Amino acid sequence: MDLSPDSSQYDNPDLRLPEFQPGPSDLDFLHQLKTAIVSAAGVPSVDAAEIDKQFTLTCFPQQYQRLILILYAPGHKRILISRAAQDQPVAFSVIFKLLLSHPRCQQLATLPFRLQMDFVVEPPRPINFYSVGMEVGGTRHFEIGIDGLMFYGTDNKLHLFPPGDSYVRSVMGMGQLRDYLHRAYGEKYLRTAVFKRFRSESYLSGKDLWLRLYRGHPLIGALTKAKVERAVELAVGHIRQTQEENGKFLYYYDAALNSKRDHEHPKRNPDKNPYYNILRHGGGGLTCVFQEKYFHNGVTIGNIQRAIDYLVAHIRVQDYQGREGAYIYSEKKAKLGGSGIALYLLAEYQLLTGDTSYQKWADRLAWHLLNQITASGEFIYYNIYLDIPVKEEDNQKYFSFYYPGEAVCGLAKYLHLVDPKDRTPIFDKLRQALEFLLVVRPSTRASEYTVVPSDSWLMMGIKELWDFKEMRDPLYADFVFSDAQSMIDHLYKVADAPCPDYAGAFYYNYGDYPYADGARCEGLLGAYELAIKMGDQDKAVHIWRALRLAAWALMHLVNTEDSIYSAPYPALALGGIRFKYTRQWFRIDTIQHVASFFAKMLPHWDRAEIPSSS
Repeated sequence: MDLSPDSSQYDNPDLRLPEFQPGPSDLDFLHQLKTAIVSAAGVPSVDAAEIDKQFTLTCFPQQYQRLILILYAPGHKRILISRAAQDQPVAFSVIFKLLLSHPRCQQLATLPFRLQMDFVVEPPRPINFYSVGMEVGGTRHFEIGIDGLMFYGTDNKLHLFPPGDSYVRSVMGMGQLRDYLHRAYGEKYLRTAVFKRFRSESYLSGKDLWLRLYRGHPLIGALTKAKVERAVELAVGHIRQTQEENGKFLYYYDAALNSKRDHEHPKRNPDKNPYYNILRHGGGGLTCVFQEKYFHNGVTIGNIQRAIDYLVAHIRVQDYQGREGAYIYSEKKAKLGGSGIALYLLAEYQLLTGDTSYQKWADRLAWHLLNQITASGEFIYYNIYLDIPVKEEDNQKYFSFYYPGEAVCGLAKYLHLVDPKDRTPIFDKLRQALEFLLVVRPSTRASEYTVVPSDSWLMMGIKELWDFKEMRDPLYADFVFSDAQSMIDHLYKVADAPCPDYAGAFYYNYGDYPYADGARCEGLLGAYELAIKMGDQDKAVHIWRALRLAAWALMHLVNTEDSIYSAPYPALALGGIRFKYTRQWFRIDTIQHVASFFAKMLPHWDRAEIPSSS
């Protein structure tokens, strides 16, 4: 397999984005504006001439069609002020003074506020709002987060939806944008409105500097080890802050609405009718394990133990050939993947800490998983489904593409806890399962495979099994590297990305909205680690370049202190890792996959960066 890299495809993705480095005059201007806003809470003191003079010294656009100022403060509706240039440019101070005179400015000025400035430099262009979209090309293409809207209704009132509002309002596609505006203004009103699209240069005030926004998000800049470490720290900080005493993690949070109500199940009350996915719970525990394996600071040991105790509380014991096995039962189901990830977590924890107190449960989970491998090599996907035991002859009704890989991961890591003389029966069963997964399933379940490979758990499981010489089969390695290359083939590169921030994200069809995917990145990292174990440096270098670019894309999903400027409750949004670039919700698994990928990537960083920079 040719994995020859063209390094230019992966280098410096941030260089295509707007360059911005605030200078002394820009920082003086920031201080001047902040002082004026704070004074609005007391005795307003604004020297318009001085503000305009300082503005002329900044790097911000001096000529603009329209200026939009937005003031954010936690827990409060924002203030938006805008004016367009008419026969002559409108002075910055004129619009800024309108912001200060807003009735609610005094209230927001007493809080940790953020000021956003959007400069509309090019004239807005008329569009048909109901014919533009992300999927169409040419003049009808509308890029969510890059294009903004202004429209006049029959009442002749102007309404603005700045480009970054797709990020602020958690809008990812045209359907969601239309739904949002229909709720806000009514479809009848919009159907008769006159629309124009516009783009803007957008800046956000930070603590001591200006930040440039792109698609509503602060520019990432060059990827560094320190940034990756910080992302892990923030994510695990969120997990630790929100974990309940019984071990459960915060399952879902919508940072735009400060709500735990799942957008996919809007009628389900999270307090009266909570849903909790036990596989994702195990993943939350694994995130803490991987953080601890890298940082070795001991802060998550208690969190891991509570996560495991929650799993143990959901264990049911079953007899298999006179020996006790056990499975995880939750939400009226016993999923193969739930038991597989639970075993993975227990084994990782024991290898990390040396604590053998959960060994008996690991043994029972492993015995259950081995007994879920049928004579054909196919796993039984559910032991129980909606409280009804699943018979082997009904197994096909409950097919899951991902559960077998999760079971392989669990068994592979568990092998380290098994006396070498007792491993042979497990090896035999795993070979049987892998024969089915790699040879039989691609034919019998061809419709389940996507153009971008998605079985990262199986890729990671094979990487784990490579620790044992008895499981080093070229067939297994070929599968991992073949899927890795297919992933890389469907990764936007720096040169071909339709928009600069698409680089490093996956796509099914070229032109798709960027799909930065931590789960797939974990599989790609598994391929990198397998290449290292096999001593194949060429493959490792090639995969690392793709991993690095993918990591840069994933950084756009990380909720840092600066990226949660519009969140109504920043304390709960901080550290979350969002689902998409302009989507504000996150779940424990969206955090898990990205943070785990970062934490497992970091130990390789120093060694891997040497060849990639040569």
